[in-house]
Formats: sequence, structure tokens, C-alpha cells
Amino acid sequence: MNTRNTIKVFLTVILLFNGILSHSQEYKTEKPLAGYSGFYPYEKGYATVGINKKYGFIDKKGRNVVPCKYNFVFSFHKGLVAVELGEKYGLVDTTGREVVPFKYDFIGGFEDSNRSIVKLDEKWGFIDKTGKEIIPVIYEDAGYFYEEVTTVKENDKWYIIDTLNNRKPVRNDFEDLTSFREGLAAVKIRGKSGWGFINKQGKIVIPPKYDKPSFFQNGLACVAYNGKSGFINKKGEVVVPLLYEGFAHFSDGMAAVTLNDKYGFVNTKGTLVIPAKYPNVYSFYDGMAIIPISGKYGCINKKGETVIPFVYDEMYSGEGVFAVVKDGKGYFIDAKQNVLFPEEYQSVDAFKDGAALVKQNGIWFFIDKKGKRLF
Repeated sequence: MNTRNTIKVFLTVILLFNGILSHSQEYKTEKPLAGYSGFYPYEKGYATVGINKKYGFIDKKGRNVVPCKYNFVFSFHKGLVAVELGEKYGLVDTTGREVVPFKYDFIGGFEDSNRSIVKLDEKWGFIDKTGKEIIPVIYEDAGYFYEEVTTVKENDKWYIIDTLNNRKPVRNDFEDLTSFREGLAAVKIRGKSGWGFINKQGKIVIPPKYDKPSFFQNGLACVAYNGKSGFINKKGEVVVPLLYEGFAHFSDGMAAVTLNDKYGFVNTKGTLVIPAKYPNVYSFYDGMAIIPISGKYGCINKKGETVIPFVYDEMYSGEGVFAVVKDGKGYFIDAKQNVLFPEEYQSVDAFKDGAALVKQNGIWFFIDKKGKRLF
């Protein structure tokens, strides 16, 4: 398990299926965002900004609290953000102070715990928010602490460890392990091609027979067998038949699935409630999903009924508000198609963290949920 690549793949999957559509591009900006060549949505009070492919952060008053000098930045979690300077990673706080020196080859951030995974000289370990190495950087591989335990590898042998580095050995024939999610971790047996799952005691509870695993979420995990995907529960029982192409995850009780290069939705009982007939879909939120048909966007409900007509040239969803573009005019609507603000924009993006990026009269700026400019 290559931890850094696994993290990047996991984040990519979440972005593909999270249903919050965004332009995901760099914006050319003028006042009041003068000087920035890249600008990205707010998250936990801070937005990433870029200058000449160097990145930092602004707060919701537009202040550049972290200077644009880093090659790569994650998002803030618990007041800290992992950033890359040169070819090394460190941690920076919300004032721009460099809390952990730039000595690591990788830092994962504090997404799910008070510990951050780090890599140095091809070894993995964990630090706390002061930069103290609370689990030594000695492991050949390691996973995130999602549930107060994780998996590590030393001398080609896997262990389950807790936050105090107490180690429990697992079977010698375990070739690969992932992090624990909802009490289970995916496992691959040496000399065998399939993946299964173990519990926190290291016992195999789902036999290793799947081509590739995902993680458990709300009691279900997407798995693949002979190139077809479906969902199993924690007993290893198939809930959604292994008939579909590609991986998905459940959101709002529905999961997008692919059949013959068309998309539909299954529910948590495994029923294909919306036939696979769409060229593309996005996840359900608040009982609705954005669908593109013949170049136009609208929304369906969980019965597959059209609840917002397919008349928009662009459509982005976030925080219960739809950003739409029609006939070159951008504006915001609610689920009943009520226009929320009288202003029209040249471009609009989804609301995230209470703010949305818009362009008006050639100028990019953020607005709040009342349509008021942030700064």
C-alpha cells in the first residue's frame, strides 16, 4: 500500500462523487482579488489563493493570512495545514506561522485525528500538532488513524497499532493492509490475488476474494469481482449485486452506478431505483441529484422524476443552493427554482463554507448566502 498515492486516489474518488460541482480551475481575477492568478473555494474559513503557481490562504475578510509561497497546500484542519516548500513538507497555522519545520518528505494533515502521518527517508510515523513525533518514523508503510487504531508495516510484517504505539501483530501472510474504517480494514494475502477485510483483532471476517476494495461507509463497502462492482455489508453479504462498472459511494441513501457506460442509482437495499440511462450523474443531496441531458442540466428526485427542468447551461450544487447559468446569465436558485438574489453574474460557482465565487463586470469576488459581497 503506497500511502501517499492511496491518499490522493481516495481524495480523487471523493471529489468525483461528492455531488458538489465546482469549476475546479484557476480564476483570473481583478479587484478585490487583484494579484491572484488562482482562487479556490473556502473551507473552514480559509480559501486557497495562488500567485505564479505558489499557494497560500486568505480569510473571509480577504486578508492573505498565509503567504503565497508554497508549492502545494492541503486544507486547514484543527487550525493547521500541511504545505510543501521546496521538496519538503511542514505545518503552518492560521496566522502563517510555520509550526512544524520543513523536514518531512510528506505530511498528511490532521483530517481525522490529533495525529498526522509523516514520511521521512522512505519511513513513516506520526506527529502531534506541536510537531512532536509521538509514533517514531520507522515504518515501511502506514495508514491514517481514523478510529484510534491503524496499520503499520515493519520488516515486511504488518501490525495493528493504537495511539500509544502499542502493537498487535497480525498473520505473517498478510501482504497489504489499509486503514480501518467502521472497524474493518481491507487485507491482501501474500500469494493470493483477492482482497478481504479484517477486524481490529486482526481476524479475517470477510474472505479475500475481491479484485479491489473500497472502505466501509454507513455499513457498506463497494467491491469488485471479475471486473464488476457492487456493495457488501460487514458480514460479507452482497447487498448490491456485482453487476456494475466502476466504483461509487452512497450519499443520501443512493449510490451512482454504471451499466453499459450509462449511469443510474441504487438504494441501500440494492434495488436499481433509477435505471442506468444517463450519460453522467452527480450524487444525491437533500433528495435531489444534478443530471446533464443533451448539454442541459436539471435535477431529479429519488424516484427519477424531474424536479428542476433541464434548461440550464451550467449547474453547481452546494449547501442547499444551486448556482446556474442560462443564456449567458448566472444566478442562484433554491430547490423550488426561486431566484435568491436579484443580481446576475457572468459566472457563478457553488456555495461552500457559506461563500460562493462569482464574476460580475469582469471582476471576481465572493458573496455570502444573502448575496452580499464578502470583501
